[in-house]
Amino acid sequence: MEPMTGPIKWGLAGTGGIVTSFARDFAHVADGEIVAVGSRSADSANAFAAEHGIGTAHGSYEALAADPNVDVVYVGGIHPVHAPQTVMFLDAGKHVLVEKPIALNAAQADDMIAAATANDRFLMEALWTRFNPAHVEVMARIHDGAIGEVRRIQGDFSFALPHDPGHRLLDRAKGGGGLLDLGIYPLTMAWWTLGEPETIHVVGRVGETGVDDEVTLLCGWPGGAAATLTASLRVGGTMTARIEGLEGAAEFGFPGHATTTVTLRQGRETETIEGEPAGLHHQVAEVHRCLRAGVRESVRMPWATSRAMMHRFDQIRAELGATYDVD
Repeated sequence: MEPMTGPIKWGLAGTGGIVTSFARDFAHVADGEIVAVGSRSADSANAFAAEHGIGTAHGSYEALAADPNVDVVYVGGIHPVHAPQTVMFLDAGKHVLVEKPIALNAAQADDMIAAATANDRFLMEALWTRFNPAHVEVMARIHDGAIGEVRRIQGDFSFALPHDPGHRLLDRAKGGGGLLDLGIYPLTMAWWTLGEPETIHVVGRVGETGVDDEVTLLCGWPGGAAATLTASLRVGGTMTARIEGLEGAAEFGFPGHATTTVTLRQGRETETIEGEPAGLHHQVAEVHRCLRAGVRESVRMPWATSRAMMHRFDQIRAELGATYDVD
């Protein structure tokens, strides 16, 4: 893949809430431009383009894929479209940043990685926690031994969602469920800290709409380090994280997946780390760094990690009895 120079031109696939946030946060990007947006309908694309000052609106995703002015596409639709849209854009010669989870299962992730390889294009899962400045700084310190050997991790992403079977998080056809949408954050924190768990014990349930709406994971690593991770669509939780080592602890305040403030405790000393505001533009900066270096994947969010997490999610869902039609 040849290194890119000059402004990098983006297309947006979708006009929903997360794509709106992406367009808003893109104002902090200095070396790129959103030049096009695509949607299932021309009306939706036109309205979004007008609201965000985007020059070209496409009434189909196929038209966005064919746009010669687009270098990289952000795929931000509901979970079931991530894999098919990503493969379509990669086959059309576009680089892709795809919203988390990268896919619904590991088989889809394999197809996406194969398409990126075959087309010599960049691909990355947009898991923004891994790029937020406060998280990056604190995790670097932890890996450098700031809190000693890590022994315990607690992480939660839970809230009480009003029961609406049509809500995307409760709709099986839309890839609903707490694990892939919420549980990915605490598992990411644990995985980032200690690597892939050796064991994962699962407790949870599948609700009336056929999706997992409560899950607790007890993760273990060689030597006895452990993480207790919770996600729920029924019960309000702390939405925080805590990483404990033999010489201290790191506390990620609410909301733990996007906080700008982390408390680092080392013995009797306490340090408050203030990072830049969280936002989707931090992962855009990583995409641009990789494209300008001419590499197909990010070392901070590599394909192997995205694929391995999907494989473990497949195992967890199988144990819970939560399935999707593509399984």
